[in-house]
Amino acid sequence: MTKEHDTNATGQVALVIGGGRGIGAAVVEAFARCGAQVVAADTDRLPSTFNHYRSTAVTGFTEARELAAKLTADGLDVSAAEVDATNEDAVRRLYQEIADGPGRLDTVVNAFGVTHVSPVERMELAEFRHVVSGNLDGVFLSSREALPLLRASGGGSIVNFSSVSGRSGFAKVSHYCAAKFGVVGFTAALAQEVAKENIRVNAVCPGIVRSNMWRYLLSEFVRPGETEDECWERMRTMVPQREFQTPDDIAGLVLYLASARRVTGQAISVDGGMSAP
Repeated sequence: MTKEHDTNATGQVALVIGGGRGIGAAVVEAFARCGAQVVAADTDRLPSTFNHYRSTAVTGFTEARELAAKLTADGLDVSAAEVDATNEDAVRRLYQEIADGPGRLDTVVNAFGVTHVSPVERMELAEFRHVVSGNLDGVFLSSREALPLLRASGGGSIVNFSSVSGRSGFAKVSHYCAAKFGVVGFTAALAQEVAKENIRVNAVCPGIVRSNMWRYLLSEFVRPGETEDECWERMRTMVPQREFQTPDDIAGLVLYLASARRVTGQAISVDGGMSAP
């Protein structure tokens, strides 16, 4: 982790849902290296195949356990928990485990999401619902269950993951855009509700990261005769800075929002200028 992430989080407890891989894993490591006790929560099974893994079987919880073991071996305080963020009972159990275990909570990062490519005219209602649920339901469920623990800890921070697709529309991912725009709206509304309780609620909007999700999107949008490298370069031209973002870029913003006492209700992009007006 770079010095730009040097923040003292000693004595704090952070929960990262979606912390098994990619950006979520970078967030877990960033908090841990700043001294926090971190719970990396993820799932090995999704409720439908309408996702960028093209399967209900995934390895999020498995990877969260591997990450926790690796960071624990480095002397950091990281544990893994299993949760499907769209399952109300599972989310309640997760927060009860935190109440019974660490007994406090300072930061919640809702770093999960799924996408799927389909034009509206060929999109099934089930697909629309599953993609919206996979990105939005868990933000609601997690935030609702987090509030009593954050309040009991004297306040804290909720950081929700939206997307560049929560700031601009993109063809063939209308359900994903609808959900991620919804995350921005939910974040702003909840921030208003809890502002006087020292609970801050913000959203981050990542751009193009070489993640599983973007590799799936690349496979769907590659043009006939175009190589994978050529497609990546075409995507790069969408970014004014001409550089893709990294998981560490996003983790740095999450750390800032977790400690920024006067920042709430915001949706902040890390996208190299893609969503600039």
